[in-house]
Amino acid sequence: MKVFVNIFAAVLLIITIVAGKMYWDQRTSAEASSGSTSHSSTSKVASNNWEDYAENLPESVKEKLKKADASGKPMKLLIVGSQATSTDSKAWPETLKETLNNTYGSLIETSILEYKNETTLDFVRNQDYKDIIKEKPDVLLFEPFLLNDNGVVGITNTLENLNVIMSHITAEDEDLVTILQPSQPIYNATNYPKEAEALGEFAKKNGYEYVNHWSTWPDYKSEKILGYLVEKQRIPTAKGNKAWASYLEEYFTAS
Repeated sequence: MKVFVNIFAAVLLIITIVAGKMYWDQRTSAEASSGSTSHSSTSKVASNNWEDYAENLPESVKEKLKKADASGKPMKLLIVGSQATSTDSKAWPETLKETLNNTYGSLIETSILEYKNETTLDFVRNQDYKDIIKEKPDVLLFEPFLLNDNGVVGITNTLENLNVIMSHITAEDEDLVTILQPSQPIYNATNYPKEAEALGEFAKKNGYEYVNHWSTWPDYKSEKILGYLVEKQRIPTAKGNKAWASYLEEYFTAS
């Protein structure tokens, strides 16, 4: 009888061990499967095609990105403008740069050139366009000092100066893609909005892209816009920089 009890206990122990191992194997397999699914999902997000983000971009820029993707050499985006296109870490160019880096990774390399309080005439006289040529960008996002010129240079001269600037730059690189944009809107302006329209017409006439970020700002006729500008409306506040950046983020990343 004692021998029978011992045999029964041994069999029961073996069954318990086997059952436990089966349970553990099933649990481990389930966790591995779950982990695999999670990794697969993460990989799927990470492997999104850059074209998904480039929907709003012109074909000329998409071609630059396609070339960068194939060659492994990043597309060089150069942002140029006045004190409103600041190199400050909290200004819209840095925000855009960070967004592009998070979205496209090493596919886009972004640089910024700021020219405080300059007009297009200053830019021509100082031959600052040579800085752009030296950078050798693939794409130029240019805020051509429209507000600094307002009431000082005059729109006719602004566009003539811009023609001179671009002729020097494109003479060195005829494949450059140029995207023009106005400076920030200002409160209750009269002639300035017409100058922004003239810049848009200039861009269309000369084959440049034109992006007008004013749609993300408050109406320039509303006092609300004063909260978006400082220093006699020459520099955007945090709100202004956010408005400007949000438009360009949507343009460059379709998000």
